[in-house]
Amino acid sequence: MDYKFINNESDRTIVLLHGTGGDENDLIFIGQQIDPKANLLGLRGRINEHGMNRFFRRIKPGVFDIDNLVEETKYLHKFLQTFAKINQLDSSKMVLLGFSNGANIIASLIYHYGKFYQAHILLHPMIPIRNFKVVKQDQNLVFISAGDNDPIVPFSEVQDLVEILENHGAEVEFKVYSFGHSLSEKELIDIQKFYKKKVIKSS
Repeated sequence: MDYKFINNESDRTIVLLHGTGGDENDLIFIGQQIDPKANLLGLRGRINEHGMNRFFRRIKPGVFDIDNLVEETKYLHKFLQTFAKINQLDSSKMVLLGFSNGANIIASLIYHYGKFYQAHILLHPMIPIRNFKVVKQDQNLVFISAGDNDPIVPFSEVQDLVEILENHGAEVEFKVYSFGHSLSEKELIDIQKFYKKKVIKSS
């Protein structure tokens, strides 16, 4: 997996996962705004869809290749564990942040592994897998954002994802914005507040 790693010799690491067509550099600026002192790890999805980078295959827009999603979810988890070991990082102090396609694979990671990383920030996600036995979350820290007029992600689906995670024991902060399928300044401010309140204070 291609990546960009900025080692600030911190005990905290923010892992950044882009949306469809992005790369490992796309969300670095968000990590820098959230925590200038943290290590930053930008990842590039391994799937190439007509020249666009993705973290897993899809059959068509909104319809995921579930077998590939599960395979790439397990690969991502193994990659992060190995990367942390090689670079002497504490994986339990990693915060995973993803937008759209990146958020969807983080959601799958949460479904599979629960409270393995310190916190998860899902920006405009969808439900990753239907009829899946979600593992117990043990107050897993999750921030989820949605656009109430998002043309790509149905608002009701994000609401369902929030409910699924809460019903399995996650502690979810859910924010809604009127900016469609894009990030807003207000969204970044709310992410910073969540990070300071839930990540830094619990470190």
